[in-house]
Amino acid sequence: MEDIYRQLQKHLDKAPVGYPATESGVELRLLKHLFTEEEAQIALNLSVLPEPVEKIHKRFKKGQLSIDELETRLNTMAEKGSIMGARKSKQDPTKVYSKIPLAVGMFEFQVDRITKELAKDFFEYEEEAFAEEVLDVDTRQMRTIPVNVKIEPQFLVGNYDNITEIIKNSSGPFAVMNCICRQAKDTLNEPCKQTDIRETCLTFENAARYMMERGVARELTRQETLKMLTRAKKEGMVVQPENNQKPSFICLCCGCCCGILQAAKKFDKPAEFFHTNFFAEINAETCEACEDCQNICQMEAIERVNSHMQVKLDRCIGCGLCIPVCSTKSTRLLKKEKEFVPPKDTQDMYKKIAFKKYGLLGTLKFVGKAALGQKV
Repeated sequence: MEDIYRQLQKHLDKAPVGYPATESGVELRLLKHLFTEEEAQIALNLSVLPEPVEKIHKRFKKGQLSIDELETRLNTMAEKGSIMGARKSKQDPTKVYSKIPLAVGMFEFQVDRITKELAKDFFEYEEEAFAEEVLDVDTRQMRTIPVNVKIEPQFLVGNYDNITEIIKNSSGPFAVMNCICRQAKDTLNEPCKQTDIRETCLTFENAARYMMERGVARELTRQETLKMLTRAKKEGMVVQPENNQKPSFICLCCGCCCGILQAAKKFDKPAEFFHTNFFAEINAETCEACEDCQNICQMEAIERVNSHMQVKLDRCIGCGLCIPVCSTKSTRLLKKEKEFVPPKDTQDMYKKIAFKKYGLLGTLKFVGKAALGQKV
């Protein structure tokens, strides 16, 4: 019989954000950090769509587990962060459970308790297979928007590219928690080179409620959340919200710790992997080549050319960090010719990811199984 962890790897790989196999088998080591053999067996019966324990229980053999035993184990797994377990909605307190991707998902749920061994295996897996799984798709889980900088009025697009408006339009609550990427690097004795701050992961609404209930996030006021963004600009952090118009989280990232930025930087043209509507430009005539913009750039997208600095457009992700550090006001953000309009919400985002992965027929089959209440 096939190893239970290999079975779980294949099951997780069927999700929109998959979990591909590797030659080294590091993906199996990761699963062993997160699941016991019994928990792996239970996870095989979970769907990508949240379901109540009664529906999940029907997939087990008669007498294998009672509903109460199953619910206890599911709650333990949810507490460990290996699966999702939450109330169905603010109005409906029914607990529902689902499998979740490695990221954004299991990895982030290890915040405040990640071990050196898990961190080491995660970064190895990211290098070997997972980065390509996350980056090499048409619709990604995260995108880049400018940090709090002035944008010429003619270049303004939808509010989804205005970080201040995103926060102002959210109903709240707001919360902040430690960055799992920086914590993971800390365990490997590779501390962040950009900032000493660890509370850089912002969550909103249901995501904020869930993380606060888990005891790993603290609540912020709307004004405190906005101040976090001012601090992010000062510290040189890239603003990366969830890739939709109503993001449930915003990551404040650096090029030395963030898995997404790190992975993309290794390619010759990392800008191809980012959903962004802007790029930076430097006025060669007024630039004094002080190199402040080069020093703060997290994507190594700025170089010196003769007596001035120049943006390498294949590497620029339009984060805007280079704008406020320019003493001669020689840098500015310009809008790309083709505007990217993000998906409406989280559900729409994953639908688009699924469509690309499964194709039309595969997506119809996926939707059909879900409509029939079957595991997907």
